[in-house]
Amino acid sequence: MPFPDRSAFRTYLVQFGIVVTLSGLAPGLLGAQSVRLTVPEENFRKEPLVSSGNRLATVLEGAVLDVVGRQGRWHEAALTGWIWRPSVSADQRDGFNLVVSKPGGENLREAADAQSRRVAILERGMLLDSLEVQGNWVRVRRVAWIWSGSVTETGGQVVTAPPPQEVDTVSATSGGNGALVPAAPSSAASLPDRLVIPESPVVMLVSPEGDTVATLLTGADVAVVSRQGEWARVRLEGWVREQSTLPSDSAAASDSLTAADLRANPDQYVGRRVRLSVQYVSLKRAEAVRTEFYEGEPFILARPADESGGFVYIAVPPELLPQVESLDPLQMIEVLGRVRTGRSALMGVPILDLIALR
Repeated sequence: MPFPDRSAFRTYLVQFGIVVTLSGLAPGLLGAQSVRLTVPEENFRKEPLVSSGNRLATVLEGAVLDVVGRQGRWHEAALTGWIWRPSVSADQRDGFNLVVSKPGGENLREAADAQSRRVAILERGMLLDSLEVQGNWVRVRRVAWIWSGSVTETGGQVVTAPPPQEVDTVSATSGGNGALVPAAPSSAASLPDRLVIPESPVVMLVSPEGDTVATLLTGADVAVVSRQGEWARVRLEGWVREQSTLPSDSAAASDSLTAADLRANPDQYVGRRVRLSVQYVSLKRAEAVRTEFYEGEPFILARPADESGGFVYIAVPPELLPQVESLDPLQMIEVLGRVRTGRSALMGVPILDLIALR
């Protein structure tokens, strides 16, 4: 028989005495719960598995999500925030009504304000539910999956779900008094919160069943974030030379890429990080006619130092605005940016999102 929504289906199960588990179709048994991201960033995935093809967004540290379900070490959670309206388009796939259409993706913010804190970076093609519209901003929502070791519960009364294999099912038959009976949790009081790698190198995996992401050498000191059976989820901080992280098969991996290259191939480099030497001209605020920006977004007007001609626009995030405001006109600067577009619709110039400058 058809069910209009998930709640009606759950009610049907209860009425007919069908067993419901904590990690299955009854997220209401969890109680109201929110979690906060405690790592610098984490992937927001369409399905509860590590795969290069199911990433929807990058959630940023401090973001708060509402938990609606669990599966193993994954939280099914709702991500909500405000997105710049010109960066989304109407779409009617899979029960959603919006899609992120801006090349390179778009920021999700706490409030309908370009100066508010970023919650996440949404990938182009991510489907969304529209909740409300406020001027040129849209409040949107998406339910997907996030790794539980990267979040912590916020304040309030919260029912913590143990791993599924440690939870008895609930009989919801009429007149029954079934209850959730988790297995007795093991105490971790005696376990260390840091680990030091011994004489032999240790392989670090993206998950207990995942691929290798690093090899930890003797003496490496890692912080324990959480534990799962014989596995420990760890955090290691260190430094990498940013130039070495750029794609080796692209001109973006070297300083030879020019503004002229971007204009000549506007789609080839979208989303790539590039390093350019430019002459700072002035700091501007985008008018509504500049559709690749949100209205009022600050951007640098600059000339390429390689004499390739024309201008380059460099969008400035709020956290870097004070540094840009201290620049002198005609000062030479080096910028690290991500290509928003290689050729803008209005003026035909490259637009970068500023990552760092010196």
